[in-house]
Amino acid sequence: MDLKDIKGIGKAKLAQLNDAGIFSAADVLNTLPKRYYDFGSATCFSEDNFYKIIKATLIDEPKVVRIKGLSYTTAKFRDDNNLVFNAVWYNQTYIKSVLIPSETYYLYGKNSPKKAKTFVVSLSRHSSKIENNVLATYKKIGSFGSVSFSNLVLEILNNFEQNSIIPENIEKKYQLMDLNRAYRNVHFPNSIEEYQIGKTRLDIEKLVPLAIKNLNQKIYFAGNRGHSYHNLDEIYDNFCSMLPFKLTDDQNKVISDIIGDLSSSKAMNRLLQGEVGSGKTMVAFFALFAAAMNGYQGALIAPTEILATQHYEKLLEVFKNTNINIVYLNGSLTAAQKRSLLNKISCGEAQIVVGTHAVIGAAVNFEKLALAVVDEQHRFGVAQRAKLSAKGENVDVLVMSATPIPRSMALAIYGDLSLSVISKCPFIKDISTSIVSRSKQLDMWKWVKEKADSGSKIFVVCSSIEEDEEIEVDYSANSMHKNIINLFGKDAVLLIHGKQSKEIQQKAMNQFASGSAQVLVATTIVEVGVDIPEADIIILASPERFGLATLHQLRGRVGRNGTKSYCFCLAHEDLSIKSIERLKYFCSHSSGFDIAEYDYQNRGAGDIYGTNQHGQKADFGINLKNYDLAMQIAQDQEIDDESRNNLLMAAETSYSKLCNDIVLN
Repeated sequence: MDLKDIKGIGKAKLAQLNDAGIFSAADVLNTLPKRYYDFGSATCFSEDNFYKIIKATLIDEPKVVRIKGLSYTTAKFRDDNNLVFNAVWYNQTYIKSVLIPSETYYLYGKNSPKKAKTFVVSLSRHSSKIENNVLATYKKIGSFGSVSFSNLVLEILNNFEQNSIIPENIEKKYQLMDLNRAYRNVHFPNSIEEYQIGKTRLDIEKLVPLAIKNLNQKIYFAGNRGHSYHNLDEIYDNFCSMLPFKLTDDQNKVISDIIGDLSSSKAMNRLLQGEVGSGKTMVAFFALFAAAMNGYQGALIAPTEILATQHYEKLLEVFKNTNINIVYLNGSLTAAQKRSLLNKISCGEAQIVVGTHAVIGAAVNFEKLALAVVDEQHRFGVAQRAKLSAKGENVDVLVMSATPIPRSMALAIYGDLSLSVISKCPFIKDISTSIVSRSKQLDMWKWVKEKADSGSKIFVVCSSIEEDEEIEVDYSANSMHKNIINLFGKDAVLLIHGKQSKEIQQKAMNQFASGSAQVLVATTIVEVGVDIPEADIIILASPERFGLATLHQLRGRVGRNGTKSYCFCLAHEDLSIKSIERLKYFCSHSSGFDIAEYDYQNRGAGDIYGTNQHGQKADFGINLKNYDLAMQIAQDQEIDDESRNNLLMAAETSYSKLCNDIVLN
């Protein structure tokens, strides 16, 4: 239904919703709450620095205090343990007019780290206003605050029926909850358990079309190839003879999988998943070598120029004693250089083409493209992969990811691919990981400085470029860069982040790699593809702000030559219990697959368990534990052709967003 048909939605509000990507009633219902406040878990005041919900009674008249431009409301409360404490609302002077002495309230926030028996309130509700045990709140959208958006959701649920895209007979067969009931459970739950039941039903609604699309893609990509490979065993022997090292058992197993794919009549469509530094690149180089030795062209695309440049330079090094023509398509080429390069690609002279998204561009034409290697697959969409494949006839596709993910997540994101895994590195990594408290920071920096004076190279990775006003201690990249210069000297410290030009980024990486600088302060731009074997120390500032997969990727930047290395987590002190548990698990586990499984089990691959903070829960996306059921439904023979086509159309319109919801967490 159209939003303009809803009472109270005029042109201005309609424009605000549209700007937020909300165009229909279904879009409103699928804009899930940002947080859930579980009043059933209310507790008493304590000086523990954790967010919580307190149930307490107002025992005095509230006051408004104004000091040096700062205004706040303060009031005395007594909790169920008979403890008296002060509650403070910063910049919310209107609170004074709504608080009633002797009445009971629910207060969400945490104790002040500076003032004893003081509770800083983020949200408060009178006990009589609590209709359900759980309160859902929403992100502000234009003039829609949390309450007004909640009212909009209720208006839609009360007046407009939502029809499931899953056929009614299938809903009944698998005993799926009514879709409208599921939306009520999610937006107006009486308990967290009720929310979870409704959310599972909504996940199924989204995942069944995704499963249908994956099934269709598998059929699409599995066509008969228009080319064939010969002498693959001999090519493998020649490839191994060029390497200054012996391939691992895992690498050989994956190469065997690839040889099997290339020997069949069907086009290869394989995902190679492996740990950071496990040797995936050498496996990909074998596939490119096999294509070149059979007279075909191969393409290797990477998400960043830094990574693409490293692949290009490594290819030149490995194949230096061959006649293979390797070219690099990048943004720094002059118009004349680009024309010349495009001509070499189109006539087949260029046998291996390396680049970023530019390789997918319409101007790039291949004569005999037979193989496409896509690095860091999660940075590329299926549509982009299909564009590359379309530049040849049923091109063989090998995609790689260094982000270890559990099986069910891999099936959902890469459901059309065969899966190979490299679980072990060519050498044993020896990386000590520890959390550094604020009181121990000076000792850490002193030790790091001594290591740098002895030749160590250090990464310092920050979660933001600029200062975040909500954070008490500034760990932004710009501030860290300035502070570290004071310790190491200007010439020893470099800064790299996404707002810089590619030329500045590449120059900094070259300086760091060459040894002219010892410290590189960066954002997560260095998460993938940065290969500095001499780097043996990484400091992760505000690690609680990164996902576990990202933390593991970043830790993989050091210890890449097998030397003893160190990872320090420079965390803030007022962390939730969940954040502390996650960091401790990260510090004590080195296997990316173990870490991914832990994250998946505790957060549901982006579900309600993301920030469990004593009464507050936040929602982040789709729980892929439901994917197996979704695939079972997708394969059900009782789904008629019309319904199957409708499901596929739904997936086509929402596939990218679904994958983002999955991958981001």
